[in-house]
Order: sequence, then C-alpha cells, then structure tokens
Amino acid sequence: MKQYSFPDSKPWKIAFGLFLTAMLFLARDSMFTMGVIGFYKAQFLMLGLMGGALAVFLVVHRRRWKEILTDRRIAVALIMTAVILLPMLVKRDWQLMYFSVLLCLYFAVFMSYFISLKDLAKYYVAILTVLGAYSVLAAYVLRLGVDGGLYAVPVFYNANDIRFYNFFLSVVPDTYVKYRNFGIFREPGVYQFFLITALYLNNYAVSWHRPWKLWVVNGILALTMVSTFATGGMAEMALLAVVVFFDKKYYRDRRLRTAALILAALAVGVLAVSAILENQLYLQLYDMVIGKFQGGESGTDRIFSVLVNLQTFLKNPLFGEDLATVLHAGENNTSSTLILLAGFGILAGALHVAGWVALVWKKEQGILTNLALAGIVFLSFNTQNLIADVFFWLFPTMALMERGAFPLGKKRG
Repeated sequence: MKQYSFPDSKPWKIAFGLFLTAMLFLARDSMFTMGVIGFYKAQFLMLGLMGGALAVFLVVHRRRWKEILTDRRIAVALIMTAVILLPMLVKRDWQLMYFSVLLCLYFAVFMSYFISLKDLAKYYVAILTVLGAYSVLAAYVLRLGVDGGLYAVPVFYNANDIRFYNFFLSVVPDTYVKYRNFGIFREPGVYQFFLITALYLNNYAVSWHRPWKLWVVNGILALTMVSTFATGGMAEMALLAVVVFFDKKYYRDRRLRTAALILAALAVGVLAVSAILENQLYLQLYDMVIGKFQGGESGTDRIFSVLVNLQTFLKNPLFGEDLATVLHAGENNTSSTLILLAGFGILAGALHVAGWVALVWKKEQGILTNLALAGIVFLSFNTQNLIADVFFWLFPTMALMERGAFPLGKKRG
C-alpha cells in the first residue's frame, strides 16, 4: 500500500508538528479540553483540525483521488466501522461514544496515508520531550513565582472545581496534590500513559542520527515520569528500563554499566536522605507506594473495575452491555481494555489488543521481551479509561496496518 506523502520540506514538517501538538492539546484527556477550553468546544476544534488536515491532503493529491478512494485503507476503515457500530445497532444503544472511538480509528487510518509509524513516532517523542521538560519547569520552578506573588498567570477550575495555574504549555495545581506534575493532562495517571508510550517509541521505533539524542530524550522523559508520582508509571518505567538494558545488550558496554550503577546508587541515596528527613519527596513516595496497599480509594477502584468489567463482559461477550451500564458500573471505572470488552464486545476488544501487540511484538525479540513489553503498555492504559482518546488508538492501529493484517509497502507516492 502506498503512502501519499506531503512535500519533504521544512515548512511542511513544522506545520505537521504544530498540527500534532494541537491534537494533543485538544485530545479528550487534555486538561485544556477538560478545563481551559471546554469539552464541547475542544471537540469541535479537533474535528475542524482533522477536517482541515484532510482538506489539505486532498488538495495536495488532487490528481490522485481515484487511487486514494480505491486504496485498501478504505476497506480497512469499513471493517473497523462494522466492528465498532455493529454492537451499537444490535443493542440499540444510541450513544455517541461509539462514533468517538470510530473517529479515533479513522484518524489513524488517515495518518497512515502519508506518514509511517516510525516517522510519526519521532514527531510524537520530540513533542512529548519538549512538553515534558517544560512541565517540570512549570511544576517546580515557575510556580514559585506565582506562589510568592512575583507574577501572575491565568487560573482555571477543572470539572472537580480544583484550581489550576495555566502556564500555557502546562498546567499546575494550586493546592491539590501540588507536588505532582499534570503536564497538559487531566491527571498525572493519564500523563504517565503518554510518557510511557513516548519512552517505548523512543527506544524501539525512533532512529536518532546521533546516539546522545536517545539518552537525552530518555533522561527528560524519565525525569518527567518521576515528577508525576504515578505508581503505575514508575513501575512501568522501571520494568522498561530493565527490559531495554538487557534486550539492547547495553550491559556489554562498560560505560553504560557504570552509568547504571551510579544512577542506582544516587536513587538509593536520595531515597535514604528523604526517609531520614521525612521531606515532601518521602511523603509523596510513601503515599504512592505504601498507600496503595492500605486499602486506599485508588487501589480499591482499580480492583473493582477489573472485577465488574469481567463480570459484565461474560454476560454478553459478543456485543457487550450498554455503554452507560459499563461506564457507570462504579464511581471510577478505569480499565480501558476491559471497558472495551464489556461495552463493545469481543471483536472491538480483539482489535484493540491486536493493535498493541502488533506495536510491541517483534520476531527478533525473545518471547520474554515481547511479553514484558506487552505487559508494560497494557499496564499503562489500564489504570485509566482512555478508550475515546485519539492517541490511545493512533500507534497501535498504524502498527496493525503496517505489520499485521494490512501490511503497508515502503513505496512512497
């Protein structure tokens, strides 16, 4: 299958980078969608952005419309339409959520027309790295000036009536969990999904011309992950670091072995000092780790989510139950994979699982590496409900098309 590329020039690359950044800010799980702009306005802006991108694409390739419309991607889109909408029709469950998920799949299909997964991953990783570095700066440095009255920034309230500072490329809570980094997302637990996706792509999809760029990006993304104090995110990152260290055979390089030992020693030292002083870092880490095993609300909600979604799925495994029943099964239903199975049925759930497996599974990797990587990515989005977020479907759907049932050729238009 061909790719109908845009002109390979700097202005087009900058324009696409700005487009992808805007899509991140307008995504369902962005705080700008949930608090700054407003949900419905943001969704209409996103639709307008997608429509504008499609219009530009069709104008640039105006002489190839027949090829585009008869491309196999159209057949793929039709199959996906049936998978997502058939449960809605069978159950007579007239909810817009079905179309929201379908739009995410359409967007991934559209992107595959003109850019490869690897090229898209490089844009995504670069954007997350810049936003990550700025979010750390905003959360721990820029906020000090606002707190001290040296300068002011706009403020807003999220859906839970929590006050935030708007630093334009990042948001910072005024008092509520004020030491946790939200980035541009509705909560740190969501931020960790975007960061672990970037870390995975940086190490397994992106090719940097200079090796130092790989490590600088890894370092910034890792520091940003730590600043979220997300339990799942920290566990995922630690496991990913171990997998990468052995899978890439970095242990054979004496310099990297030394660097790993130094980092481990520094981490232990910082933790020891924090525990002795019982400072804010210690309190945050204590709540993040120990609190999860003391019957906290967060851990209880996640366990309940798994159990109730499994029970709901087993009642109607083919098409699932009504979405309202699934989404409101508990106060905080968080397990994306099981929500899809419970609400959309086995076919949509299988499409989702197949996409993520296609993204991480490689023949040249050992079975343990593949299983570990799959476990890491599945953990990252099963602590939050992300099923209607464009970026939840983007990379796995493109991977499924390129490496799975719908392989894309390397030929470019």
